Amino acid sequence: MSYENDIKIRYQHFLNFVPTVMEFLVKTHEEEDLSISYKGNIESDLVTKADKGSENLIVNEIRRVFPEDHILGEEGSVYEGRTRFKWIIDPLDGTVNYSHRIPFYCVCIGLEDVETRNAVMGIVPLPALGIVYHAMSGGGAFRDKVSISVSKTKELKNALLCTGFPYDKGDRIDRLVFNLKNFLLRSRGIRRTGSAGLDICWVADGKFDAFWEEDLKPWDMTAAAAILQEAGGKLSTFDNNDFHPYVSNIIASNGTLHEKMVETLEEYLNRL
Repeated sequence: MSYENDIKIRYQHFLNFVPTVMEFLVKTHEEEDLSISYKGNIESDLVTKADKGSENLIVNEIRRVFPEDHILGEEGSVYEGRTRFKWIIDPLDGTVNYSHRIPFYCVCIGLEDVETRNAVMGIVPLPALGIVYHAMSGGGAFRDKVSISVSKTKELKNALLCTGFPYDKGDRIDRLVFNLKNFLLRSRGIRRTGSAGLDICWVADGKFDAFWEEDLKPWDMTAAAAILQEAGGKLSTFDNNDFHPYVSNIIASNGTLHEKMVETLEEYLNRL
């Protein structure tokens, strides 16, 4: 079996499986008790029974159908496999939104080629909105069955940007505010949805023109990165180095605006 077919089999299987995860999250979201707890001592870093239940559903399915693949899940699922594929999972991206009954949350199911560190497949369901973004390498990017592509915005002044903030924002507040001010003054506007996976998918879908955020984790980026790349977008670190799932900061853009995003973020370092 070819490498491309190996990816396609995983892609098609999980496109068929994600309605099960979506149904679980929508049903759980309607319950009165979400069993909210905290990770460490950070009160904004939440975990709910939905995070854990969603990860169990996804991991159990991977272990059942693709038992020799690697797995990395946000809620602690780690398996060392034998194939060149690693599933990188955020079972509920936007937990704070979820806990406040806000429908801007998603599930990020990404597949990494561990030999190249490329994101080769991504499936990002938005359960409350009834939408699934998805892509595999060489196959295009889709919102449900509709092909999507990045925007054609050429000037930063006409761009609608999005961003997010790390949990330890107090330690980074000067840089966060400096960058936010610069982009706010130079763009059409900035949005903050509270879900990096959703943000990157909306860049892929042309709703946002570019996104930046620091201190992200592999499960925040891998699935949506695969979708953005297939939609014609560009990814890099703040200093314009190549993207892979283990970088700590990211610019995701329509490509045309990428250089301007890099230049703007470099201004904080240049002032030191």
